[in-house]
Amino acid sequence: MFVCTSASAQNERGTPGTDQLDQIVITGTRNERALADVPVRTEVVTRKQLEQTHARDVAQALRHRPGLLLRDIHGKGGTEVWMQGLDSDRVLVLVDGRPVSASTGSTIDLTQITTNNVERIEIVKGAVSALYGSAAMGGVINVITRQPDAPLSAELSFDSGTYGSQGISDSRFGEQNLSANGQVRNGPVTMGLDVSVQSSDGFDLDDSTFDFEGDRGTTTNLAGNVRLDIGSSDTLKFTSAWFDEDVDRDFSTFAPGVGEIEKLDAEHATRYTQTLDWTRKLADGAAFSAWALLETFDDQTIQDTIATGVVDQQRQAEIATRRIDLQYDRPLNDSHTMTFGATLGNTSLDQTVQRVDDGTVSVLDELTPDSNTSNVDAFVQSDIFVGERWELLPGIRVQNDSGFGTHVAPKINALYQPDMLPTWNPRVRAGIGSGYRVPNLKERHFLFDHTANGYIVLGNPELQPEQSLSLQLGVELSNIVGTRLEASLFQNRFTDLIATSLDTESSGAGNLQVFRYSNVDDARTRGVELNLSHPLRTNLTIHGAVTLLDATDLSTGNDLTRRPEQQVQLGAQLDLRRTSLTLQTTWQSSEYVDIDNEIESPSFASVALKVNRTINPHLRLFAGVDNLTDEHRNPARPGIDVRPTEGRFAYLGVRYAI
Repeated sequence: MFVCTSASAQNERGTPGTDQLDQIVITGTRNERALADVPVRTEVVTRKQLEQTHARDVAQALRHRPGLLLRDIHGKGGTEVWMQGLDSDRVLVLVDGRPVSASTGSTIDLTQITTNNVERIEIVKGAVSALYGSAAMGGVINVITRQPDAPLSAELSFDSGTYGSQGISDSRFGEQNLSANGQVRNGPVTMGLDVSVQSSDGFDLDDSTFDFEGDRGTTTNLAGNVRLDIGSSDTLKFTSAWFDEDVDRDFSTFAPGVGEIEKLDAEHATRYTQTLDWTRKLADGAAFSAWALLETFDDQTIQDTIATGVVDQQRQAEIATRRIDLQYDRPLNDSHTMTFGATLGNTSLDQTVQRVDDGTVSVLDELTPDSNTSNVDAFVQSDIFVGERWELLPGIRVQNDSGFGTHVAPKINALYQPDMLPTWNPRVRAGIGSGYRVPNLKERHFLFDHTANGYIVLGNPELQPEQSLSLQLGVELSNIVGTRLEASLFQNRFTDLIATSLDTESSGAGNLQVFRYSNVDDARTRGVELNLSHPLRTNLTIHGAVTLLDATDLSTGNDLTRRPEQQVQLGAQLDLRRTSLTLQTTWQSSEYVDIDNEIESPSFASVALKVNRTINPHLRLFAGVDNLTDEHRNPARPGIDVRPTEGRFAYLGVRYAI
């Protein structure tokens, strides 16, 4: 399904029903609540929607979501997400409430998170630092995995597709995706296993050049878990996950007097994640939960001139994350619940580069060796019902960071259900919160040496944390036949935003440009989101969404770069006896790509068509076309045309479940 408002789960026929208001969510409050009654605006992508649109990873699942911008990660493969005018460095991505390591030390690649065992994806927009700490200035995306509801369950899915004439290989189908998952429950013990393998031959937008745009290679995800229910009050769960990605692409550079030099850009990334969870139900409805996480992420990239016999440049990055989270929920009475929590975390990042110049091998630390940061957080939240119409949700978080001392982030949310228009169930949500983000290790300690290309980027240990004030206001209407309308206003005001700027004093000598991270930007983003879902018939639902964004650099008065002012989504879901059709369309306006607002990347439209055919209760066939209109960036205009990279992609697949 394509556009859904904050309560847009679908029933089995694909038409919204009153039971969707009972959808349970957790991200906006950190405890389970019915979606209709949560005071923090929360949007949900359901399991039904993931299956209808054949989303293989989180990037595909969010591609046509209102108010979200899905971007190609600069300088490498993968996809990042922007929200309410804030880039991906300021959007926190979680899996079951646990943070995911950034593949670049700052940006999460959503293509690395598969959806084969995902129950739903919850989206909260605006600053939620009071609940989740640093990096949640722009919002949170929480990927919730499925829990077993039968003694035995299993699912196998396979699909294969082609980029047509843009495919690199001679194979008719240049991309394959295989996923499988199964769970077994025997008494108090539950075991689960999930695996997915994605293989691609890559794609090329211009076959007249040596370069090609789409990575070729293989991505593998493997996860296993064991859960033990101890009596009626305690649950222990251990999860171990392994991610491996091995991809490459061809590119070339021009050298005066030599011409085009053919090169290879390759990357091998590996992530190991182990988590241990413990939950205990206490008397009088209270509950205690704790979890510990240990994650290591290794990323090796290579740039190699093909004609030489040695690797020209090899970069190695290692990220280690250790974290413990505690939470205690205590109902004081029928109308008042308190939540207390604490976090202890530590992250370290090492990055080195090895180069070969004229036969000489040199190794350079691109970060201060053993760079690390630690934090201790505590938060408290009070959920108060005032009469039958109001709910208030104040909270505050105190964080002590090893490099920046103590910071306090308060917030308050409110839900009002007025006694008017009873057939439309009106709900008004409002929130104001303080956001903040501590500079990451790369921004503080980075040494990105591209002297051969005429520039270097230096970290700045004197950086100060970014801060923001986020205002959110929304009205939601829904009736018994399934029509749903939502209007939301937002404004985010930022100070000390971190950006890279040219150091003119250090530059100049030797034609070398020196860039440094610095706190230079004061900015504001504000806008409106309108969402509508309406069943034209019992088996036909249409959807529409409009997002208007004003993103301004207050120090210059110019528009912030890479932020389109308009975004429009339209879609439809048609359910026949055994066949369903889903149409997804997104139009996005042009956007400035330079700080002087003189260069624009073109507007574009993306259309996707999905088809599902049920053969029997266990077997389903599916097919689809992504980017039906084949709109993509012009590879001859790098850095200026920032439209999506992928062209038209058609595929066929089959899914079997028991």
